[in-house]
Amino acid sequence: MGGNPHYFYNFKAEFPTELRIEAFSPEYLSADRANIRPAIQDWPKTVRYGEQFELHVEVTLPVVGIVEVNLGNAPFATHSFSQGQRLVKLKVTPAVPDADGRYRISCTGPPRGAVAPPGYYMMFAVNQGVPSVARWVQLVV
Repeated sequence: MGGNPHYFYNFKAEFPTELRIEAFSPEYLSADRANIRPAIQDWPKTVRYGEQFELHVEVTLPVVGIVEVNLGNAPFATHSFSQGQRLVKLKVTPAVPDADGRYRISCTGPPRGAVAPPGYYMMFAVNQGVPSVARWVQLVV
């Protein structure tokens, strides 16, 4: 990989400047698991505390077990430290087949603000450990 060398980089010191990088590709995104990766198709744009709502996911292979639905907030980062991280696992019912690889999942919003403060969250459907692409949802009072 290329870079923008700095005048003060020192490659011969006791602890030399390190310019190598590593690419991380999680196992759950491998090609052999693409057919179990859910895709959220329809979802509410806002959710209230304790509210029941439905979302629809599409999966190539039949769903086995429970499809989790999780909310992850949008933390802020400073000095390589991400603050305000939060992952909330929602109560869900088993996925019900609709048609052609689509499933309906009934979910219940977080119980109160102490569990998940109001704001925008990334919503993920997780099938057999494989997450979907996130969809934004606003948690409101």
